[in-house]
Amino acid sequence: MGKRTSQSTSSFEPRPRKVRRSLAFNLTRTIAILALGVLVLFLAGGWVYSNEIRSSALRPPTTPQTTYEWTVTASGNALTLKTSKDPADAGHEGFFGIDWTTGYAHTDELISSTVEDGLTVDVRRLLEGETGPDVGQPANTDTYYWRGDPRTAHGYTFHEVRYTSDIGSFPAWHIPGTSDTWAIIVHGKGATLEESLRILPTLMDLDYHVLVIGYRNDFGETRDPSGYHQYGKTEWVDLVAAVTYANEHGAADHVLVGYSYGAGIITSYLTQSPLRNFTKAAILDSPMFSFEDTIDYRASQKNLPVVGFKLPGIVGTFAKSIAAWRFDIDWDATNYLEQTAELHAPMLIFHGTNDTSVPYATSLEMSKLRPDITTLITTDAEHVRSWNLDPAFYDATIKDFLEGLD
Repeated sequence: MGKRTSQSTSSFEPRPRKVRRSLAFNLTRTIAILALGVLVLFLAGGWVYSNEIRSSALRPPTTPQTTYEWTVTASGNALTLKTSKDPADAGHEGFFGIDWTTGYAHTDELISSTVEDGLTVDVRRLLEGETGPDVGQPANTDTYYWRGDPRTAHGYTFHEVRYTSDIGSFPAWHIPGTSDTWAIIVHGKGATLEESLRILPTLMDLDYHVLVIGYRNDFGETRDPSGYHQYGKTEWVDLVAAVTYANEHGAADHVLVGYSYGAGIITSYLTQSPLRNFTKAAILDSPMFSFEDTIDYRASQKNLPVVGFKLPGIVGTFAKSIAAWRFDIDWDATNYLEQTAELHAPMLIFHGTNDTSVPYATSLEMSKLRPDITTLITTDAEHVRSWNLDPAFYDATIKDFLEGLD
């Protein structure tokens, strides 16, 4: 038999075995990646929205801005306005001014509102005898309804005066009356003294002196030392100075009138001013009773950038914490619903359920917390537009309220 040969195995090396990762490992890694993504989105969303709080709610304007949102496509008594934008007054019933570069007119009825190929088309009726802008002219609807000053709008004699607060002097209109009651009007954030022109005839019919005031952070006026709007936390001191001015010029008591942010200033004043007992009554339109609740309300309407879905409540809460740290916000100090025990003056409140700027729920809460001093008038209006919806009702309600105090 032949020799059996043997094969050498000395050079054989075993093949490496693949390391099999367990299902649990892969699942853990996936969860970790998702959690990291959620954390990044959470942190980014909170930081981005805190920046928006600063830019939209805290930072005062540095330049006046006039952007025309409509284009006139048909003139005459029925004025046709068209836009691809989303104006706040689009489709809204009521009395609105029409403002364009070379003129101003008044409308009293929304004839129709339609959407055609992504364009909103509103037809509004001009008051009889008025002339609107030409076809092709850019224009805006104006909630103030009147333009100018007490003389040009209504023919009232008035004086441009200044009153002095702790950080400087501020402009005001004084329209003389015969009563020793003075009505002091505080405009909203970003508004001007012209916001008072809708209510002015009603107050003058009651023979009040009227003082329409500006305050810190108005365009062109002295800034708050913080550099930001303070939602009544510091501005109430300016109202104290205006009240002092009125007292020094013969006022025995006051009716305080405020719009939105200005109503918050008045409420802050009524919770802490040593002069608050001079207040006979307050008339508040779309009042901002809680800065924090307003921020929450607006956050609930926001979409996160890129992803496009609604801002989760927990992200909004985190953003408020970041904003409080970054911009020194004291949320409690501007929540006047927590300070209602200090209020004493009768309050007439107008607030619309379609307000997308300041939550109607806060006015409803005030009426529940202080039913003894609060009269809440609920309308269908958007922000500070209850007068525009029904001027006759608005004016009559104010007269009845104020005459009922005597």
